[in-house]
Amino acid sequence: MKGEAMNYQEWVQSQFEGLSTSLGFHYTPEEEIAGRLTRLRSGMKTKGIDALLAVQKMDYYYLSGSTQNGILFVPIEGKPLLMVKREVERALLESPLEEVVELKSIRDLPSLIQDLWGRLPQTLGLELDVLPVNDYFKYEGLFPGARFMDTSLIIRDTRKIKSPFEIDLMKMAGEIGRKTYQKGRDLLKEGMTFAVEPKIVFPGEGSVGLENTVVVTKDGYDILTPLEQDILKV
Repeated sequence: MKGEAMNYQEWVQSQFEGLSTSLGFHYTPEEEIAGRLTRLRSGMKTKGIDALLAVQKMDYYYLSGSTQNGILFVPIEGKPLLMVKREVERALLESPLEEVVELKSIRDLPSLIQDLWGRLPQTLGLELDVLPVNDYFKYEGLFPGARFMDTSLIIRDTRKIKSPFEIDLMKMAGEIGRKTYQKGRDLLKEGMTFAVEPKIVFPGEGSVGLENTVVVTKDGYDILTPLEQDILKV
């Protein structure tokens, strides 16, 4: 007998966390995010920056703990605001931040920030090392009274200090790599070329399941990414 269908929101709330952790995903603890924000704000204070927007995916994930598409607003004081374009339910589960809202349009940025912070920043930091020029112009239009500053080095300095949590993850990643290459030595012979799906070879090791090609030669073997495979076909 078929039970009542579970909607997506219920599925995320009841099953997603258990499923993702069983596949090797590690959620970022609240104290880890708090430590990163403390270091970040120290750099912001030194440079006289009122607030910053984290847009680049790795910086956004590092400071929020969420992998969902969005923008993170970090004021020099007060609660950060995580604005998510899609999958708000997953962002609420992934991120330990308290303020998580839906971002329906980039034009809503100023009003969402105004509602949380009570004002708009006079000095706003952006990741100018990676931000496209067209996006920069968009932010200029959204915050016409703000002075923009580059926060690339501040974020880089924050990220270069590795916590015990991060060191443990690096060790786990190294062990996954060791197992992968050891498996290759056990299975491969000179002259063989075939496709390998890491998620099949090592289930539950946190693989993203990208397909690569392994080429074996007399001098060893190499793993080619899909891009490298396309180059070889030219």
